[in-house]
Amino acid sequence: MELNTGADSPAVVIRPYGHADAAVTLAIFLAAVTETAAADYSPEQIQAWARPEARELSAWHAAMQARNSYVATVDGAPAGFSDVDAEGHIDMMFVAPPYQRHGVARQLIGHVEARARQEQLTELSADVSIPARPFFERYGFNVEAEQHPVKAGVQLTNYKMKKKLLGSEVCLSGQLVCRTQDQADTVREHLQLHLALTRAEPGCRSFNVTTTSNPLIWQVEERFEHAAAYEAHQERVASSEWGHATVGIERRYCVIGL
Repeated sequence: MELNTGADSPAVVIRPYGHADAAVTLAIFLAAVTETAAADYSPEQIQAWARPEARELSAWHAAMQARNSYVATVDGAPAGFSDVDAEGHIDMMFVAPPYQRHGVARQLIGHVEARARQEQLTELSADVSIPARPFFERYGFNVEAEQHPVKAGVQLTNYKMKKKLLGSEVCLSGQLVCRTQDQADTVREHLQLHLALTRAEPGCRSFNVTTTSNPLIWQVEERFEHAAAYEAHQERVASSEWGHATVGIERRYCVIGL
């Protein structure tokens, strides 16, 4: 179970899909297709894609289980879901419209990629809709082909996208520089919780903040498995207790791999 904790933003928890999630994930899928995707597809295409009258709950559940699915929750409520199979293919990634732009998709893609790397897969692939394409591109996926699948006799447009998983580690090295003793005391007060939360994040390989000969300066060394994990970390930290407490402290960082 993965947790994204922030002081002012709701926690996003990623957990394995279960039988009790069938109805709510189906509802998320239908809402995402009929509302979020409606700006990029015609009503006829949306109807052919969603086909709510043809969706049978037991079949949906069986398919979700077979795809190794995960559910994202916000304050305990299901907010989105995704999956990744043994070959690294992502069949679905959908977020409920009320939770768009709340970091849910970011956490899902980071979780899926971390799981793929644990299985030593060399790439991820997905057939990506028009509105989802910019998101996938942001996280390192490249378009290999434009596709025109036919659903219920209606032609749609999507993109075959892939991401190579080799050699994409993100490393940060630098210093946290305090100007006053009060700032240094703030670092010491909040550092242990910050270390614990970051080290528990999916995709964090190592995270160390150590003292130097100067009591106002800390050496920072970070390693994340991929850009999605690093950016999810950055988003969490920005709204966390640590982020708010140390916002005025200078960072002298160099990031390699983005």
